[in-house]
Amino acid sequence: MPRQQSTGYGSAPTKDDKHPCLTIEVLTRDDAHVAAILHKRNFPDDLFTLAGERVLVRLFQEFANEVSLAAKLDGQLLGYSVGTLNKSRFMRRMVRHHMLILAAGIAQAIVHRAYETPGYIRGLIRWVATTRPPTRNATAVSMYEAISKEARGLGISPLFFLELHARWILYAEQLGAQQIEGQVTDQRMLAALCRLGYRLDRTVNTRTGSKHYVSCRLPAEGAYRWAAQGTCGDPLKKLAGEAASGPTGQTPM
Repeated sequence: MPRQQSTGYGSAPTKDDKHPCLTIEVLTRDDAHVAAILHKRNFPDDLFTLAGERVLVRLFQEFANEVSLAAKLDGQLLGYSVGTLNKSRFMRRMVRHHMLILAAGIAQAIVHRAYETPGYIRGLIRWVATTRPPTRNATAVSMYEAISKEARGLGISPLFFLELHARWILYAEQLGAQQIEGQVTDQRMLAALCRLGYRLDRTVNTRTGSKHYVSCRLPAEGAYRWAAQGTCGDPLKKLAGEAASGPTGQTPM
């Protein structure tokens, strides 16, 4: 899914000492190293984290070709929202392009988390092996989101998470998605996403807690409302042109 590089998703950059520039942009390959560090801090038990930093960097380099946004403060990555229009195809590409590094990382994960890793691997194999039938209703899958713990100290409201995800929803819609799927483990996060238009499909109890599987039909009025009243200005202008010029298509959130 080739895409032009974004120069900013939101208000035009303005910078001074009192008003730092907060933007939401398309995640690029250049963001991969910082995103990997942030991911490691926020998802310490994730398979890709256990597989090591090299695997994480490759993961986010691949996400740069998918439905992925980066939140930046004065050009420095502060958070991300990443997903794909075809999770099975994305996982297969990860395995095909990075087989040796991924295999070495998974071997490392097995050594450190021998009891937990088999479950992760089964999930990875399931997504790699699953081939969904062609459908006219493109479904985007929200895979990971994270905001730096330093964000609040920088004066950024916790509600900024909702704006970031709302803009991710709109971006997925611009790329052809008609539905969003994802999962969350936190009850408060579930309540927050319902404000954007999600509904709870099912809850699965696991050894470590509950997983809430959610979905959202597009267009989502709640997402448009949150994006429009957010901190980053016009929610649509930048990426609308880019999405129109490019092709359209289709874990923890």
